[in-house]
Amino acid sequence: MPQKVALLIGVSDYKENLDSLPAAAQDIEVLKEVLENPKMGEFDQVKLLCNPDSLEMQYGIETFFMECEKEDLILLFFSGHGLKDDRNNLHFATTNTKKNSRGDLILSTVVSASFVNQVMSRCRARRQVIILDCCFSGAFRTSLQSKDDSSLGLREQLGAEGRVVLASSSSTQYSFEHKESELSIYTKHLIEAFESVTSDANQDGYLSIYELHEYATQRVQEEYDDITPKIIVLKDEGYNIILSKAQVIDSSIKNAKTIEESFSTGKIRVKIPQFKDETSNRYKAIPSSLEYLEPFIEKLIENLRNRYFSTNHFENTSENEKFNNIMEFIRISSDADFVALVQFCDDQSGWLSRFQSSFSDKIHGTYDPSIYLESVVKEILTSASLDEIFTTGYRGVYRSYRHEETENHQLFALIPLAPCDELFGNDAGFIVVCGLPEKSKIISDAYTRVITSFYQASRRFPFSPSIVEAEILDNLKQDYGFVPLNFYEKRFDIFCERLSQIEMYFEPILDLDTITISGWEALARDPNTLSAPVDLFKAAELWGKRFTIELDIVLLESAVRTYYYEIVNDYHDNGSHNFLMKKILPLSVNVYPQSLVQDVYYKTVKRLTSIPEESTFMSDGSYFIPGRKLILEISEKTELPSFEKGIRLQNPLESFKNKLSKYSRDLKVKFGIDDFGVGHASMSRLAGLSPPYVKVDREMLHHRPAEIIIKFLHDLVAFASPLNPALIILEGLDEKSPINLRQLRELEVSYVQGHIIGKAGPQIYDLSPEKRKFLEDKIQG
Repeated sequence: MPQKVALLIGVSDYKENLDSLPAAAQDIEVLKEVLENPKMGEFDQVKLLCNPDSLEMQYGIETFFMECEKEDLILLFFSGHGLKDDRNNLHFATTNTKKNSRGDLILSTVVSASFVNQVMSRCRARRQVIILDCCFSGAFRTSLQSKDDSSLGLREQLGAEGRVVLASSSSTQYSFEHKESELSIYTKHLIEAFESVTSDANQDGYLSIYELHEYATQRVQEEYDDITPKIIVLKDEGYNIILSKAQVIDSSIKNAKTIEESFSTGKIRVKIPQFKDETSNRYKAIPSSLEYLEPFIEKLIENLRNRYFSTNHFENTSENEKFNNIMEFIRISSDADFVALVQFCDDQSGWLSRFQSSFSDKIHGTYDPSIYLESVVKEILTSASLDEIFTTGYRGVYRSYRHEETENHQLFALIPLAPCDELFGNDAGFIVVCGLPEKSKIISDAYTRVITSFYQASRRFPFSPSIVEAEILDNLKQDYGFVPLNFYEKRFDIFCERLSQIEMYFEPILDLDTITISGWEALARDPNTLSAPVDLFKAAELWGKRFTIELDIVLLESAVRTYYYEIVNDYHDNGSHNFLMKKILPLSVNVYPQSLVQDVYYKTVKRLTSIPEESTFMSDGSYFIPGRKLILEISEKTELPSFEKGIRLQNPLESFKNKLSKYSRDLKVKFGIDDFGVGHASMSRLAGLSPPYVKVDREMLHHRPAEIIIKFLHDLVAFASPLNPALIILEGLDEKSPINLRQLRELEVSYVQGHIIGKAGPQIYDLSPEKRKFLEDKIQG
């Protein structure tokens, strides 16, 4: 039976120059009560580890998690000091943590994040949660790390599939505890989330990791707007891990529109905000820690759109002006005084400003611009070393400058650019944003990520603001996982607009026995480049189910519609029902596994495979394809769905197979596995599903002798389905392939497609006599 187990570690007592943290010991005691409460966490086992030394902490972590089973839910909580060494690696301080005489951290006295990652990666449990209530700067009174303005690299050092990491801060700037609180800031509000009647955002009676973290984040930022708790998942399913039961609202107050009352749980005050009005169809969206960036991104895109879409302006814009414009857009949107693209030269010239914005009115009123460049900006640049700016895992450093006369403080951001940027050759380049308001709320690692994304995308797509915005949103989604609802909706709108422009091409599939075209594969193509719209596929895989389903439905509709009308146009002179039905050859369409288990996709397939009566045939503008002529190729790019309605499936492969059987049984649709041996198209998927068709990409034949691979595949499909083994289709065949048509025929390969047969195009056709003779000669050798 699956177990819920937790290891809670709190380190409050330290030696040497580390400040004590009394709240850490309290954190784990209070959290233990919540997790063990049968009306809340309902954990089966909660173990406390209070004030361990480094060896005790390592031993405790390793032994605890090695005993877990595959279906268990494991939770690791740490409250204490976090440290970073000179290589930007994360460590957790223990009671014996110390430095050597040179001021370097003694690694044997800490527990590294890499050790925790290694232990939890070896753990069999599929559902893993890490909660860190600690900061990674200012721990030593004589600071171990002065770079307190960068991201932590938690994704790289602790991220893994099936694991979700909650961190009390997204950067190293974080006050660990408050003098008036007995608990650490983040832990206090996390406990509130367990006990609150309002943290169950979707009102399903359970609290997911997503709901707990977002509730705590909102409460933390109400007190400290410069703190940004972070959630990290590598798969969207991590958000759905259920950690606790939700608290139920008393029926006498549940329908109230506004509740001013608050109640007390121990020494933690929990306020109840507005509830949903029963006449409303939606709950208020859970806030995201990135919402503050929305106006900034909107300003960037608006400036780009206004500048380059003004009448005839873009046609006369020089390269220098384009770069200067990018700097100007960043300055205006950031409310900064000046922005420059700076290059560090290895020769004696040092820092060199390559491109720059104009100066703000504030500069003109306070400085002479030339003096500002020579004094203030130069001073800021020389205060930061190259190694500091370009340290691995950092997205920029910040400096504060005080004007001697006005005594106003301003912030300067130095944001590194990719080292492979061709603009700088072998030199280092970065963007310096000067004169940000002292209390600017946009200063964060996410802000610098937006800046670099905007810079890179604006260079590549200067006349496509929507694509630039999509690049920014994609990078934020990739780095932070959870983004504001408005970002999600905006990205979906851009995605749909781009998807509407895609055209369908058809690539012929050759039957090696009859040397005729036996079917077609529908391929999506960008109308401008005539290449595959890789950006759409990447976006769908990044943003999740809604995007993949939309992609698959639109492409399926487009494929069937275009294919049908190609047949009708080609054979319009003999457009009888029976004649056209005979001319429809099998059509292969790619689809993500996630879409196949959705009712909306099934209904789409059902509608498209419904054959109209002969009396209405071709008269109402509809289109269709007989179910027995439709082959859905299961994409290798993603794994099979492992959740259904928020519950982890015991056997995803068997569940998926049952879903497919409904298509085959009721709609007569066939299935194939695309790109066998690549990505998730594994032997277990082939053996478990036993589809009628298996596609092998030519690239697989380069790794070992082609004959061995194909013979092995024949044996595998025969073993999977002895009475009806799958037919093998080799795709991507051309003159450079490591095997030819004659060899494939001798190896009993059924079908072939690739440039040697015919390139993908907008029309369907029969083989010409010349092409058929050419292929006959190739097959006969």
